[in-house]
Amino acid sequence: MTRPGDRLRAFAARWCCDDTMTRLIDPLIADLQHEHAKAARSGWHWRSRAIRIAGWMSFFKVLAICAWQGELVTHRWTSDDRRALIRAAAWSVVLIVAITALFELSPLAWMTHNSQAGTARLLLYLIPQALPIATTFGATLGILFGIGGRVFSRRVAEGVVALALIASALSFVNLGWITPAANQAFRVAVAGRTDVPKGPPELTLGELSREIAIVDRNPSEAPPWYRGNVPRYVMDLAFNYHWRWALSVSPVVFALFALSIAAGGSLKRWVLGIAGFAAFLGYYTLLYGGRELVLSGTMPAYVSAWFPNAMFAAIAGYLMTRKSVPSTWFYAAPR
Repeated sequence: MTRPGDRLRAFAARWCCDDTMTRLIDPLIADLQHEHAKAARSGWHWRSRAIRIAGWMSFFKVLAICAWQGELVTHRWTSDDRRALIRAAAWSVVLIVAITALFELSPLAWMTHNSQAGTARLLLYLIPQALPIATTFGATLGILFGIGGRVFSRRVAEGVVALALIASALSFVNLGWITPAANQAFRVAVAGRTDVPKGPPELTLGELSREIAIVDRNPSEAPPWYRGNVPRYVMDLAFNYHWRWALSVSPVVFALFALSIAAGGSLKRWVLGIAGFAAFLGYYTLLYGGRELVLSGTMPAYVSAWFPNAMFAAIAGYLMTRKSVPSTWFYAAPR
């Protein structure tokens, strides 16, 4: 039976030298497996899940530090591989910053029009809210502009997926805890008082889960403005909970989608860019459009939140399967 961390270790073994595996990766995986097994034996199922998530986050943090310090197995990479990955990463960072700034224009115009004091501080509170969408969209276009229209190696594809996994872990932390706190700080600053009640977007993932359980057990615990329609409040909480998980996974899903349409180098980059923009527009519409279906009771929250990811993952899988026959799929281009 596969234990928690076995796949992470196998993944790390492809990237890290023997010394890094011995000093950093193996002790981390051993701690993860020990703590997870201990929690599972004690019947602490939620604790075991939390340990697994914390282990994943620690793993990708260590991997990122190793990449920064040059401790990955870079001798297997050609100069073309390095340039391709750096190009994709640079495009992604530039586009993520640009898209985040674009999202800030509308709030900035509102604050300026209303002579809102502390505009810079308020804009800072709104950045975490914009980052998850900007990260997925910007990274998708960055991959397409960085390596699209060229033949790239399997190593480059694996590097892109590794970076997407790190982005996904960071998005999870942001969506789970940083964005709710920033949203509440923004509302408190605008209202000018500290007793502003939290809505579903201002609750952390743990608070959302507890609130759902409390209101399910005792509907009178719902906020006064929701007591006329408690089921809608519960569905709103459930949708907020599931879409945060789904959106945090989207960088990986869209990295695979971008690689699947860019593989082979047969399409122009501008065509790939249009395809990436259209795909993300469709994803965004499905993700946020499904909220009304959830609130009306037509669709379960987890189905609405995860369907866009499942659809684009299926499209990526289909395209990869179709492109696995020609030799151009993840073929290392000659220098």
